[in-house]
Amino acid sequence: MTTPSIAPQPASVAPQSMRAALAPVLADAVATDPGLITVGADGRALFGQVIERDPRRYVDVGIAEANMVGVAAGLARAGLRPVAAAMAPFLVRRAYEQIRLDVCVPGLPVVLLGVGGGLGYGPLGPTHHATDDITLMSAMPGMEVYCPADAADAVRVVRTVLAGTSGPAYVRLSARPDPVLPSAASEGDPRGPRLLRDGDDVLVLAAGRCVAEALDAAEGLAEDGVAAAVASVTALRPFPAAAVRELVGRRPLVVTVAESLPPGGLGPCTAEALGSRGPALISLHTDHRYPPVAAHQDLLRFYGVDGRSIRSAVLSHRNRKTREA
Repeated sequence: MTTPSIAPQPASVAPQSMRAALAPVLADAVATDPGLITVGADGRALFGQVIERDPRRYVDVGIAEANMVGVAAGLARAGLRPVAAAMAPFLVRRAYEQIRLDVCVPGLPVVLLGVGGGLGYGPLGPTHHATDDITLMSAMPGMEVYCPADAADAVRVVRTVLAGTSGPAYVRLSARPDPVLPSAASEGDPRGPRLLRDGDDVLVLAAGRCVAEALDAAEGLAEDGVAAAVASVTALRPFPAAAVRELVGRRPLVVTVAESLPPGGLGPCTAEALGSRGPALISLHTDHRYPPVAAHQDLLRFYGVDGRSIRSAVLSHRNRKTREA
């Protein structure tokens, strides 16, 4: 398998929120595409620069996510290209019926941006957590689902979706600034996996915020004598099955880690892609346990999808194999 060169991460780059990174991208898109219009549910952080340039290209429906999706669907039927955004837990759950029937069943080109997917809102608790967003959106007819790894990846995803997607798409955005990743995490086509670190002993496939955790785990595993490769998987539907199989190559172990529930997520999609004759597979993901009131990083640790948990899973598998030999 050919391994691409992996650029180091400049130490001077400061973390940036996905919303801050996308605000000028969306403003530029509106300026260049007369058919693009933005829709929000009482949240203007993403669309502030759009409003400054041309307030007619932004529709605010208030705290009414289901109505927002209906408005976006109507605008799409009128020939426009809506980009609608709201907090992920409320967009996904309160507007689920409207997303399915108004947008997905007719296959309308509506881009949905869910802010704060996963555990990004931390201590605000389960009312504001959305670890089920990937599962729910993956069940929608014709819906493309993306989980960017950092702000630069989010920019690449949104530009790609706006340039080429003819149907509905959901992009999970983080709520707060994420760790800045190597440039390889946002280069090339986001619909395929990106290799960020090479290693022959194990391949860790990660999505979203967990990519940074996977890289942290790989550093620790190197101290344990384990050469861990790390790849970012941003597109979860359609899942890049063939590219993932090629990336796995001859590595004897694959670990998937994602800040989401299993169904429709990274772990089951990888298992299906590899089949019963594939390498050993460990899937790390969130579950339905009631979370403590805690910061984002502590919640990743609680659910076992942080760097320490990844490292522990790899070492436990390695030690078990050694005992069995």
